Amino acid sequence: MTGTPFDGLTVVTVLYRSAGMLAETLPTWVRAAGDLPVRFVFADHQPADGCADVVAGHLPAGRYAYLPDGSNPGFAAGCNRAVATVDTSHVLLLNPDVWLPDDALARICAAVAAHPDGPIAVGLAMHGGEYVGIDLNPLSLFIDRPATVGRAPLGPSGGAAVFPTALFRRFDGFWGHLFAWGEDADLAFRLYAAGLRTRGLDLVLPHAGGHSVSGDHGLSGFRAYLLARNRLLVAARTFTGPLLLVALPVLALAHVALAARRIRQGLLRPFLRGVGRGLVEAPAARRQWAGSRFGFASLRGFLTAREAR
Repeated sequence: MTGTPFDGLTVVTVLYRSAGMLAETLPTWVRAAGDLPVRFVFADHQPADGCADVVAGHLPAGRYAYLPDGSNPGFAAGCNRAVATVDTSHVLLLNPDVWLPDDALARICAAVAAHPDGPIAVGLAMHGGEYVGIDLNPLSLFIDRPATVGRAPLGPSGGAAVFPTALFRRFDGFWGHLFAWGEDADLAFRLYAAGLRTRGLDLVLPHAGGHSVSGDHGLSGFRAYLLARNRLLVAARTFTGPLLLVALPVLALAHVALAARRIRQGLLRPFLRGVGRGLVEAPAARRQWAGSRFGFASLRGFLTAREAR
């Protein structure tokens, strides 16, 4: 151990239309927590949904904090607000639609204690596949990283991510303007550019995936809008100038292919609005981040790095 000794873990969860799902998953979290030094913080962005009652029915008052905000500022801002209240050395960002095996938190705590200074990507099983952290992709820029990929993760997925609390705060957490979908990739690029590497954990958690937008065409359109916008903003904000010049034509071709997919999904209009908004906001996004940026040296290191567990 070096500068960040492990003294406890806080599970941070952002809730939105999550009461039914949380009623299924939270009992598994409580069993997994047992007597471990684990606390919980819930940022609830639809307080009328009933999540407060679900949480109170499963956890003693002294073991959790509940932060309601009906304005719904987004997943990124919710995580930041919750982490700001944490007094443990490490946080586990965990989606409410993830089930925890009984030994999951014990294994996570042990992994953190062994490697306390950097991020850890916890695996998720969803949509018939297993994924650990974030990977690069020429079509969509960032994707869930298949567990079979040999190279190390770019960074943790926001659905199951461990960070030293001080490190998350030092990098200003997630960029709140992104709202959701891509905020974890933005932070991953920034951490990687600063020399911080993510370890994958040999643990895969069952994950429903997409419960907050499932069955709602309007929310699916909002997701398509954000993904299109945020993809451009993440590249503009976190890439060095030379890499950005190369990436722009690739992204342009990728968006043509993605547009065809959105046509089939009936989501072309929000997708195009997102592309337009991303182009308009890209210069301001670039000015907003003044830290290290991800360039060709980072890309070469990422593509050649082998995974360490």
